[in-house]
Amino acid sequence: MLPFIQALLRAPAEVGAVLPSSRHLAHAMAQVAAASDRGGNLLEIGAGSGALTRALLARFGRERLKVVECSPPLASVLRQRFPQLTVLEQRAEQVLNTAALHADHLLVVSSLPFKSLPLRQARRVAKAYQALVLQGGSVVQFSYGRRPPFPVSAGLPLRWQPQCRVWRNLPPATVWQLCRA
Repeated sequence: MLPFIQALLRAPAEVGAVLPSSRHLAHAMAQVAAASDRGGNLLEIGAGSGALTRALLARFGRERLKVVECSPPLASVLRQRFPQLTVLEQRAEQVLNTAALHADHLLVVSSLPFKSLPLRQARRVAKAYQALVLQGGSVVQFSYGRRPPFPVSAGLPLRWQPQCRVWRNLPPATVWQLCRA
């Protein structure tokens, strides 16, 4: 919990929550990801302290999973908790630019706090997620409240599909999947 608090104090907009995700939200995200899986690589973005990472490992194993966390204290915790995993200490948009070259069948499971990210960063990541889905990849993302994580760009044949509501998380969260319309 201490690394989470340190990251929150250092960059609250990047953490975007006052508590780590619950195991209930992590299991719901992993379940939606499994239903979306087409056998490609799996990229967890915004791994935080690892609640979702643990659920993804249990569901998918370590061979296909790479974890992205830009906060140095949280990335360090992830490396200690999951030494068998590749933990990329980078911003989401940096990793997504490289991942876009292999977007077909790529499954992104994201915990990025779109509502609190700096607007320019949120727009870059949203654009990358939309491009990824248009190229055959999948994106699973949660948000607090009942609104999608970000609006789909006008004219794109995409839409957010709500998958489930997780009441046993503080605050309650909705798990979404970005899909072709």
